[in-house]
Amino acid sequence: MQNNHKSVLQAGLLVSLSGILYGFLGFLGTKVLQENVDISNMLFWRFFIAGCWMLPFVIRKCSTEKLFNIDKHNLIFLLSLGAIGYAGSSGFYFIASEHTGTGLAMVIFFSYPILIALYSWLTQRNSFNMKTFLILISMMVGLILLGKKDASNNSFNFIGIAGGTAAALSYALYIIGSKKFSSKNADSNVVSMIVSFACAIIYLMLSLVKGTYSFPPMNSWITLLALGIFATAIPIQLMLEGLKRISSMRASIISVLEPIVTVLVGVMLLEETISYLQMLGVIIILGSAIIVQFQKEL
Repeated sequence: MQNNHKSVLQAGLLVSLSGILYGFLGFLGTKVLQENVDISNMLFWRFFIAGCWMLPFVIRKCSTEKLFNIDKHNLIFLLSLGAIGYAGSSGFYFIASEHTGTGLAMVIFFSYPILIALYSWLTQRNSFNMKTFLILISMMVGLILLGKKDASNNSFNFIGIAGGTAAALSYALYIIGSKKFSSKNADSNVVSMIVSFACAIIYLMLSLVKGTYSFPPMNSWITLLALGIFATAIPIQLMLEGLKRISSMRASIISVLEPIVTVLVGVMLLEETISYLQMLGVIIILGSAIIVQFQKEL
């Protein structure tokens, strides 16, 4: 029992680190876009770099037979998981941000733990105790406070809200699907690589259709490499490793650390300001994440 609890804590730390690294997405993505790189083009290079980063690990850890004889149904599942879940959440989040601002978009998107909790209840009939319910409520209150400064300057735009909701639903599907696949003890390097390349294909096609595909300028490559490796490939791998030992609900709540890091990075590197309400939101979300780490029922 003690070893199992230790394993859950270790998995929770992996998911926490994944969320922290994801928190640099906003800063790195903004730096690339400032170089006049189109969003869909940026996302293609982001995921293509992530897939290329994972390829040597896959070749080294997997035998040739295991690498190139992946079950057809599992391969289709992984490609769909990347194309619909991960690529969809990224694209819809950008749509929401453009129409409602990043604050409200963030609040809507990071409601995905509630969607996962609802899925868990509907499919597995898992009952929620009062502590779990309070964790979800406090987390949403923290997110609302965290995004209040930006959201207050934006109206409730229907397209933005629909985009944020679609992003939350897409990412919830990605987490649930990843959990189902991780139960098969699949190598996280293989899964990360296939998901990344699936996303790259989607955004390459979109760039070609829009006529915005281009080779990024040389001065943006360091930022692109950081975006693809440290804010995409490694976080995906950490999340998948964590999901092997903890539930999708626990992982989704812990991963809400991402917007905290996004705000703090903005303050430290972009000279943005943070209000007292936002700081209170940070404290509430951190408290919720810490409580989840020691919650046995999730």
